[in-house]
Amino acid sequence: MTAPASARAALVRSVLTDLVAPLAVFYGLRAIGTDQWWALLASAAVPAAVLVYRFVRRRQVEFFALFVLTVVALGLVLSALTGDPRTMLVRDAWTGMVGGLAGVWMLGSIRYGRPALMVLFRSFVLTKAGPDGLRAWEARWDREPQFRRGLRVLTAVWGVACLLSAVVQLCFAYALPVDAAPGAMQATWPVIAVPLLVFHLGYTRRHDLRA
Repeated sequence: MTAPASARAALVRSVLTDLVAPLAVFYGLRAIGTDQWWALLASAAVPAAVLVYRFVRRRQVEFFALFVLTVVALGLVLSALTGDPRTMLVRDAWTGMVGGLAGVWMLGSIRYGRPALMVLFRSFVLTKAGPDGLRAWEARWDREPQFRRGLRVLTAVWGVACLLSAVVQLCFAYALPVDAAPGAMQATWPVIAVPLLVFHLGYTRRHDLRA
């Protein structure tokens, strides 16, 4: 299998396990009359099980996966104590606020130092172009005003997108009926991410921001 095909297959698997499976469990259980709280509990167990499987299979510590698993576990305990299905929705929404904080960090980085996306891109540039390519790419910051402006604009767009996703999910968790909220919350980031990625690819190509 070629590298692009492998990447597409990995993306499809991720969407199925992290997005489709939890929604299918929730709405499937609700369709057969399962209580909302138990349906939400079962749907939350799906991504937790996936995280554990990936951790065991790779035989290495993935700190982000471990963080997410810890948050899910704490949320399940809290929900078990309250017995309130909306508690789980609000828990998930506030967990999503981590993305909102990342958005705030991105926006703040535009004015102070180098923009956040330049820091985040380093590993990708290093993998693609090697150490020499990375040094040449970073050196453009000091000598090319258009390069600096382009990365600032790109970082601002990503920051707004992350912040918007977090705020919309939080509003859905509090305002929508419990049966409708999980689907709306899960769909928020994909709906925002698709045009964001299209913009990202086009903007980096037009403004020569790639290594």
